Amino acid sequence: MTMMRARLAQLGWGLGWLLMLPLTWAGTIELPANTVVSHFCARLSAKDLDQRAQPYQTAIQKYAAEYQVSEAVIKAVIAIESCYNQQAESPKGAQGLMQLIPETAERFGVVDSMNSQQNIKGGTRYLAWLWKRFDGDLPKVLAAYNAGEGRVDQYQGIPPYRETQAYVRNVLFVHNKLVGMDATPKQPVLPDSIGLIQPAVVNSNTPPAILRPVGLAPLAPAPRRVVTVFQSPFKLTRPAKPGRAGLLANKARAPQLYKQ
Repeated sequence: MTMMRARLAQLGWGLGWLLMLPLTWAGTIELPANTVVSHFCARLSAKDLDQRAQPYQTAIQKYAAEYQVSEAVIKAVIAIESCYNQQAESPKGAQGLMQLIPETAERFGVVDSMNSQQNIKGGTRYLAWLWKRFDGDLPKVLAAYNAGEGRVDQYQGIPPYRETQAYVRNVLFVHNKLVGMDATPKQPVLPDSIGLIQPAVVNSNTPPAILRPVGLAPLAPAPRRVVTVFQSPFKLTRPAKPGRAGLLANKARAPQLYKQ
């Protein structure tokens, strides 16, 4: 034990603690090569994500160590839940960085979900609880964080909801990026472009449907200056007859110009 403590002191508590975590916390989750992400923050580089996380890094490190949750998982969840917007609020009432609904906030001792410290603490506690609940199955943990643990139990895995399936895919993509796995963002899938709902399998080899961009209609030609000049029907090759005779001649040439 003394030798282990000395070794941890050399590595630093953060890295030493990370090495003691279960493999799926610290490692990467295999995703298909053609994995498609639909969230803006999922397409950011690891450097940009770290910059967004910097103001909350102290709290993330603190509660990651306290509840033994990987920092990469916490950061990935925050990225997809709120894209690091501390004042984010969803139409369903989820609030703050980790988008805690009032029931979850109360359940894990959060008084003010807009307070970043409390929000990260409550969200991390919830992740740790789900981790034990689903025996360290990270995709199920993330699905339960989004849709509720009851739905994961009901479907024995990720529920067949497009929102939840996209959520798990996006979070795992960011998680892998943060722990150093090479991941290049693909073309985003819009919600309406996804086909019929099927049971979700994160490791499925079936490529997701991709919305093909519709070609733009050709632009109308730019207006051009009128250069054609129409000749007057009254233009004669010989002098016009004066008086009534001239009027009758004009009517004969252009009757449409005179009232009947």
